[in-house]
Amino acid sequence: MGEFRVRKIGLIVGIILSVLLLVMPTPEGLTVLGQKVLAVSVMMIIFWMTEAIPIPMTALLPILLYPLLGITGSKGQNEIELFTHYAYPTVYLVLGVGFMASAMQRWGLHRRMALGIVKKVGSKPSRIILGFILATAFISMWMSNTTATAMMLPVAISIIATMGDQINTGFKKALVLAIPFAATLGGLSTVIGTTTNPTGIGIIQETIGVELSFLEWMKIGVPFTAVMLPIMWIYLRKFYKTDKMADIKIDVVDKEYEALGPMNKGEKLTSVVFAVSVLLWVTRSLWKGFVPFATDETIAIAIAISTMIIPVDYKKGIYLLEGKQALAEAPWGTMLLLGGSMVMGNAFTDAGVAQWVASNLGALSNMPPLVIIIAVGVVTAILTEVTTNAVVVASFLPVLAGIAKGIGMDPLQLMLTCMVASNFAFMLPPATPPNAIAYSTGAFEISDLMKAGLGLKIIGLILFPLIMYFITFGLFGVGM
Repeated sequence: MGEFRVRKIGLIVGIILSVLLLVMPTPEGLTVLGQKVLAVSVMMIIFWMTEAIPIPMTALLPILLYPLLGITGSKGQNEIELFTHYAYPTVYLVLGVGFMASAMQRWGLHRRMALGIVKKVGSKPSRIILGFILATAFISMWMSNTTATAMMLPVAISIIATMGDQINTGFKKALVLAIPFAATLGGLSTVIGTTTNPTGIGIIQETIGVELSFLEWMKIGVPFTAVMLPIMWIYLRKFYKTDKMADIKIDVVDKEYEALGPMNKGEKLTSVVFAVSVLLWVTRSLWKGFVPFATDETIAIAIAISTMIIPVDYKKGIYLLEGKQALAEAPWGTMLLLGGSMVMGNAFTDAGVAQWVASNLGALSNMPPLVIIIAVGVVTAILTEVTTNAVVVASFLPVLAGIAKGIGMDPLQLMLTCMVASNFAFMLPPATPPNAIAYSTGAFEISDLMKAGLGLKIIGLILFPLIMYFITFGLFGVGM
């Protein structure tokens, strides 16, 4: 009932604010066109935050409202594009990765990877938690963190059920909470680990013309993951006192792994596609001179096509993926969200709204860059608890680009700050799909998530400006 009430309020508030922005006198320094774009943007942001209507449908609102309000149409009037952004390159990156994830799940490769890692960590409670953290984070690097969470939770719940009286409530909560937390942090490492990353990378390229390759993003994301994962493990150990528990038996993991048997042909072929894909993404900077027009999206579509043409049993017509299955499981909602955010973000900039917002924030120009980075990170981390992190990025990156230009900072610095901080979504179920999926198990209460998540969020907010400023900007020179 509470969630439904929020959605109803969001629908009403979004419409009312949008109408008020349309009928009020045009603010000084803003054009009438910019006023219309601002009105639609505010409605979309509120709808996204409250899920007043399904998120993908909100992403389609520009197709309805931009022509009706005279902002732009199919031919790109007022130098504002509409339909072309729904086919933005990053959309196809998400599509290709979705096909690979489907193939991994169809043949059970994802489960073998997860159980194999957990199997090797031993019988100490804290090491079991560490095994799940490492397995979840690693898998989340190469497929959706939502998928990684959904995949690992059943294994965790089966272990908890099998152990019975051997475990206490603290271990149960720590184990289940570790999965969404690790999925979120692991997904931060790569372009394909979470919807947030390709969304933000696409907006960055479109608004300020900076292209972040697969390897360049790893320079940004991997340091955070590498630092935060062990800290998260130590934090959960101390918070739930699992380091004081006696050793326990984990026969269920051994049995489930043995039950998998030897790798089937589908698993072997999928693992080859997976390995080749990762290799191509990571090394693209080395070979792009030979294939100058190839991008990460080119590789992703090659993945998608390969899953359809590589036969597992040629005589029976069995391939890594079947067309209907692949298309049914494709991440269409995410793809629409990406397209809608591209439309809104570009219109926000092209209509002069971002510049207008920046001109009213001149007071920030007197603050040290590190203070501004911290402020943006804290605000983003708070906002991401009430809506999904991808929505926060889609809504605020265009604004931050304008603000940075207005105060004389590199826009990439503030935009990357927002993208990283949006992943510190540890406190509430709506903050990110992994949290919501973990909460649905009933293994913990919202109060448990808030208590454990608050401490982890504070740790992240303390460490992130240091990592961002000295490693991302300083050591790697990204954003400089």
